[in-house]
Amino acid sequence: RVLALAPRASSAAFGDARARACAYATTTTARTTSATTTTSTLASSVTSAARRWHSIASAAPSSTPASNGADAITIMTFNVLCPEYKRASNGGASGRESEDMAAAEARAEATLAEIASLDADVVCVQEFWHASEGIASLWRERLRECGYEAMHVTRRTSGRCDGLLTATKRDVEVLDARDVLFNDCGDRVATAVRLKKAGVEMIVVNTHLLFPHNENSSLIRLRESFKILGFLHEMFNEPTLRGRKLPIVITGDFNGTNNGRVFRFLTSQGFVSALDSTIDAAKRKAWVSHKNHHGELVGVDHMFLLNPSSQITPIGVSWKDAVFAMVRAKIVEKGLVDDVSAFAAFDENGDGTLSRDEFAEFANNIGLCGEKSPGLLPAELEALYESLDKDGNGLVDFGEFVERMDIKGMAACLADPSDSMDISDYMSCSASDRVILPLTDSWDQDMWDDGDLRIERASLPDVMIRGEWPDDYCSDHGPLTATFSLRKF
Repeated sequence: RVLALAPRASSAAFGDARARACAYATTTTARTTSATTTTSTLASSVTSAARRWHSIASAAPSSTPASNGADAITIMTFNVLCPEYKRASNGGASGRESEDMAAAEARAEATLAEIASLDADVVCVQEFWHASEGIASLWRERLRECGYEAMHVTRRTSGRCDGLLTATKRDVEVLDARDVLFNDCGDRVATAVRLKKAGVEMIVVNTHLLFPHNENSSLIRLRESFKILGFLHEMFNEPTLRGRKLPIVITGDFNGTNNGRVFRFLTSQGFVSALDSTIDAAKRKAWVSHKNHHGELVGVDHMFLLNPSSQITPIGVSWKDAVFAMVRAKIVEKGLVDDVSAFAAFDENGDGTLSRDEFAEFANNIGLCGEKSPGLLPAELEALYESLDKDGNGLVDFGEFVERMDIKGMAACLADPSDSMDISDYMSCSASDRVILPLTDSWDQDMWDDGDLRIERASLPDVMIRGEWPDDYCSDHGPLTATFSLRKF
């Protein structure tokens, strides 16, 4: 959905909104500052106002990217904490900020000031509260004042109140913008935008992967990352892009650290972490980008670059192959170590074929569906079944089962004492044959092929790079920015 931006707000209207935010802040906190004279820019007017929330990026020059020239592009990712998820003492019956619109608007103003101070060409936002027309309008107005020409919103599935927002400056041409719907248990989504600046095309993906609710959540996030790459594979096979290689930036809230499964998988595929590749080893271990509801500080927001020179083979993975690897491992864990016994366990009525219902029932029995499981939905099970049914007759025979499953081979791998891989590693290997284990960092920053982007710098606010969290910050995540040098084909 591409939303038309609201007309530029009048100075009087903007002043009234600022005054309301200031009045609210003055009554809710003792920490106030004096309002300064009216200024012409969003960043200076909002940060000068008396309010509870304060900006840290504008107070940390080393964290703020230098001015972007025509030969560079700066991309930001920022999870802004949807008011329906923010706990608040004055949040009414639900205990959420969404029941106190004055509080939500004041924090939105502070968040937008933070975005304005960083002045990125492309802004990728997670947990954008599209369900509130008032907050959505505020965002449109303020972004327009900061020079953002267009805004694409991807709503989460199942009627969720939040989603993704991707905004671009006027000198960035949006060629294509698409919603990527995972249709999974977390109602997660991504946005894929093909854009051009200074004659250089690239694809930017904005996403927000599943929160770690239980031990299976990382497997679900891995599956979501497979679906992103599978979507990109389809895009590159369309007539517009067929035969071409473009730089790809995947960014957002991954809900996993730089030691996590998704990070390991993407770097094994040639993607490079913009932040980790531009800071030293000590900072790579220290940095944080999120203070979760348990009060823990973790680094979960990332920006990955895959250059054309690293696209040795066509981009793409199969999430179905990955899930079948998980199914095989789960079957072996149940003590079924050969194809005959595994097929018999599926074939409840013993007629020598597997129906859709039998396949779904067995998936439930081995813990692939429901709470505290890898969370496969009926639509995903249906897609898996159809890939098993090679001849399309509506039934899976023993030959089709063995061709896809190979339970005996999986049992041998899991029984090998020298094999240290876990289920996620088998999922990754099955999804893409480019995976290398153990993982190696073979990317050389000094190798710059024609058509590649160069990572010039990347940063979080300085306090977060040190592994600390600021008081009264406007979100429970920090803004991660990266600047890339452009080079024409």
